[in-house]
Amino acid sequence: MDKTKKIWEKAKKTASDKGQIKTTLSSAGKKLKNLAENSNELRELKSKLEILIRMTQSHLSGAYRSFSVSSIILIVFALLYFITPIDLIPDFIPALGFTDDASVIFLIAKKLNRDITKFLQWEEKKLGQTD
Repeated sequence: MDKTKKIWEKAKKTASDKGQIKTTLSSAGKKLKNLAENSNELRELKSKLEILIRMTQSHLSGAYRSFSVSSIILIVFALLYFITPIDLIPDFIPALGFTDDASVIFLIAKKLNRDITKFLQWEEKKLGQTD
């Protein structure tokens, strides 16, 4: 079984287990902190990942529940792909290391564009209520 298929199966299992989702979020957060922000692509990757993490955290806490099961599985898949150490292009290779991770994150973010837009609007509205 190839990497993508293995991660997809793990994402389906993880998406229904709060403990595993929390572990995935923690691992993704740690790896995200280590990303250098020396290029526009890495800044954009970091931004997309931060949104996916916030979406998952809000869903997990029950604060925002407007995602379908398939959207949650896609988000978890993206995070698992990001944190899985076995890549087509190893992460330690400068400028190329996150290429496959970035491709998956951007592809899933594009697929979830409507969910992301609604979530960001919800976040903005929520922030406006606390001011």
